[in-house]
Amino acid sequence: MQIKKPTKTYEELPETISPLEYADWRGIGESKAREIFNRKDFPRLKGTGVKQLADKRAVYLYDLGLKEDEKQEVLKEIARQII
Repeated sequence: MQIKKPTKTYEELPETISPLEYADWRGIGESKAREIFNRKDFPRLKGTGVKQLADKRAVYLYDLGLKEDEKQEVLKEIARQII
């Protein structure tokens, strides 16, 4: 198995990402990225039809493996910094 290197940093990603951008960021193949996007607990955006899209912040929190209450605390802190 060939290991890919990430070609994008988190900062370089658009606010809404596709499986291809996720693959570039995580250094994985596109088929693996689509597999991850299709998981029931993956934070895909609803109402986008056949497009697979996700908010990059939600994906980052998902990848960290945080529990729901921990995610809420992180999101509150992000909101405080924005305001």
